Amino acid sequence: MPAEHPLAFLVPGLTVLDLHAHGGTITLTARATQPTARCPRCAADSTSIHSYYTRRPRDLPLVGLSLHLLLQVRRWRCLNAACAATTFSEPLPDLVAPAAQRTLRLTTALQDLGLALGGEAGARQSHRQAMPTSPDTLLRLTRTIAIPQRDTPQVLAVDDFAFRKGRTYGTLLVDGEHHAPVDLLPERSAAALEQWLPEHPGVEIITRDRATEYARGASVGAPQALQVLDRWHLSGNLQEALARLLDRLRSRLQGRLSPASGVSIRGHDPAPLSIYDRDRRRGTHDQVAQQQRRARRYMRYAEVNALHRQGLKILQIAKQLDISRQTVRRYIASEHFPEMHQKPRQRSILDPYVAYLQERWDAGCRTNKALYSALQAQGYRGSVRPLVQWTRLRRDREVGGQRQYGRKEARQVEVFVAPGTATVAEREPKLPGSQSLAWLLLADEPTLTAATQQLLAHLKQDAELSAAARLAQPFLAMLRQRTPEALGPWQRTVSPAGSENW
Repeated sequence: MPAEHPLAFLVPGLTVLDLHAHGGTITLTARATQPTARCPRCAADSTSIHSYYTRRPRDLPLVGLSLHLLLQVRRWRCLNAACAATTFSEPLPDLVAPAAQRTLRLTTALQDLGLALGGEAGARQSHRQAMPTSPDTLLRLTRTIAIPQRDTPQVLAVDDFAFRKGRTYGTLLVDGEHHAPVDLLPERSAAALEQWLPEHPGVEIITRDRATEYARGASVGAPQALQVLDRWHLSGNLQEALARLLDRLRSRLQGRLSPASGVSIRGHDPAPLSIYDRDRRRGTHDQVAQQQRRARRYMRYAEVNALHRQGLKILQIAKQLDISRQTVRRYIASEHFPEMHQKPRQRSILDPYVAYLQERWDAGCRTNKALYSALQAQGYRGSVRPLVQWTRLRRDREVGGQRQYGRKEARQVEVFVAPGTATVAEREPKLPGSQSLAWLLLADEPTLTAATQQLLAHLKQDAELSAAARLAQPFLAMLRQRTPEALGPWQRTVSPAGSENW
């Protein structure tokens, strides 16, 4: 009896005949030798062979090379006269499906690749792993994966997700105990949730956000379920409340901020003078577009406040202007137009030497070679290119006391100035955005840098904001440490007279 081939485990139920490599492909030839076969329709065993044929499915790569199988299989006659099938192909249930061009394990590997990377990226990775396929094929195989049926969870988490951010939203349902997705609903509405809940009875607790749609859908669809707000949404609501307070107090906080106050604002950390700050030129296309976007936000801010003075509610204003309710609340709570915090510009290797460089420039040293030598003596180890960029903007073009511009520069000098915009010379240090400041008020102060602690101390000079921070921090600690027994004392601290109405 011949010894079994060492690679026989690759093709269960068949006998390996040959294995050879050609180029980047390995071909494994095998033959079916089972004496009987079972009809897939009537499950009757057959011993009668009808014909022979060859199958050539692709398999998982072997030692980094593509593996092709050359399978010599048979077609059998069904001996059951009552069966509708006259003949049937040799079944290979552990290796390849009927009429398939890939083995089951290769199909599974491609499906996993499609789920992880998608079509285009997955196809590129499949070529690197010696099992090449196209993006369309990868997506088609991914769509054939059967969605597992999950039992209705006792704790159901409900939240929205974006098909297209800002335009089309759906509803995501998650098992709150096992943290596994349960279902996706095509829309974000009370009707969708109300229809799903009776079809899946057994939900005892529903965690959701403050959206009235989900509240109404849960109340009608599962009136017996307890509705709660999860810790993530509670902390987010706390941050939003502080952000609205900061929007209302921003003008007052900004009024106390001046260069003489010594408070560091840029990224909450002290930063050296940047060449980009000294060389900020107005009138470029990007800056014009930025000012135009600010003008549109300013007009929207004015429209929101005008409609609010007319007596319209927040939801009505949001629908009429097609903006979110959070934006409407923020605009109504702000006494002045809430500016967007500008991110600091990229630092340059030349930044630590800008003050010394400016002194040499003002003293009359104007050649790049002399300035570069002076900087190297100060410890500068960069190239001459940043210096050339710095001096290029300072070349003397003064003729009769007037700055001379080229044709292209002359077009860039015209600047679109939105209502309330300060010039570059009038700009003062700006506070970061309200959301960033809200999280700063909730942060653990010992973990902050010295500059950030200085900014936090400046904020807490305002009595109203300091009181809000003293109330917000214990509430956040209660959420993080999961100490519900602290809720009663906290409520009495917030509202001693009306704590029984909570």
